[in-house]
Amino acid sequence: MNLSLFQDTLPPGSTLGPVQIPGSKSVTNRALLLAAMAPGTSTLHGGLEAEDTRWMRECLWTLGLPVVEVENIWSISGGFAPNAAAPIYVGASGTTLRFLLPWLALNAKVPMRINGVARLFERPLEPLLAPLLALGAKWISEGNGAWLHPVPETPEQLDVWVDGSLSSQFITGLALAAAGLRKGGNLSWDSPVASPSYLEITRHWLARFGCESDLKASSWRIPGNQLNAVEVALPGDWSGAAAFLAAAAVTGRSISVGLLDADDPQGDRALEGILVTAGCTSHWHGKRLWLSGPLLRGIQADLTLCPDLGPVLAATCALAPEPSVLTGLQTLPHKECDRLLASAELVRWLGGEADIIGDHTLKIRPAPDSSVQIPGAPFDPRNDHRMAFAAAVGGLKYGGQLKDPACVSKTFPGFWDLWKEMLRRNP
Repeated sequence: MNLSLFQDTLPPGSTLGPVQIPGSKSVTNRALLLAAMAPGTSTLHGGLEAEDTRWMRECLWTLGLPVVEVENIWSISGGFAPNAAAPIYVGASGTTLRFLLPWLALNAKVPMRINGVARLFERPLEPLLAPLLALGAKWISEGNGAWLHPVPETPEQLDVWVDGSLSSQFITGLALAAAGLRKGGNLSWDSPVASPSYLEITRHWLARFGCESDLKASSWRIPGNQLNAVEVALPGDWSGAAAFLAAAAVTGRSISVGLLDADDPQGDRALEGILVTAGCTSHWHGKRLWLSGPLLRGIQADLTLCPDLGPVLAATCALAPEPSVLTGLQTLPHKECDRLLASAELVRWLGGEADIIGDHTLKIRPAPDSSVQIPGAPFDPRNDHRMAFAAAVGGLKYGGQLKDPACVSKTFPGFWDLWKEMLRRNP
């Protein structure tokens, strides 16, 4: 079923409706696993309720570590070895698979079956598996999943080299697993790392659970036996906020988005600065960010630290007053879909021109207003939530149709309702 994208039809001088962003997927799945590993009962406030986090919670239930929810507050009694009573299902969630796999490989006592959607197991996994296989684990691919045979004996310490050039999640998964060992671990890698800002998120949340680690440019020392149960509030999602902030930029309106943290280590926090450099203005009021458009120039941005902003910024660039260049996009082909190719297709669908340079750069030239028509064929987000968010931004000016709008449920189930509220549309 297709969705008619919502155009901005608010009266002149109007502001966009205030937006309350849900919790961060990246933080929620890290916190869930840390809570499962930390001895004692942890309580999480503000966790993201979405497909990716539901798969993580269901996996923990299957592993004998149930997450109990009471009035949107999650609690989990952790510190026990995982014990799979049945196959675990990770859906399409890269964080669920890549965070759980090292912990299970090092701590499970029996082989277990891991199932998920086919695309997830087509995405790169070898750099994460290599150090685990060297320790004696086995990974046997079979259909839409694999059998994981854990190491013969849980090591006291994890000392490994890992290739993080395709995804920082490989390093994060090993770091989280190391924190649960008696003597921790030492990880090393060759720079550069893909999306290195996500390592800082992991370091930050290890510390919140009591593990003060030493993260450097090409190494990470993680002490063991330091994790403690905590009660903690999880932050709003800068990735989820991206489309709403971009909406203000492309429509020339103002918006208030919360609850966000100005000092958050999430890489997508960079969006505010990117839009301000392109002519927008912003200010903070407590935990709410106010941003006002319009864009006054094209966007020139290196997204090495925040590549997930690529699709939304590509749509923003297609509606900017001048050409734009986005670099640092080399990880996009390995996401839920080939986001580099899909972002270029979205720009063209919006009437602009897009050139992919190498595997890391997207040059975008917006169409002159006089030549733009409402897009014809529906845009296909390729079952990728971030491509759907980007299409929503692109549709603000000229409308159009979107295939598979429900794909946003992966990280933001209430996105379309909130989008309509922002534009003050009736359901």
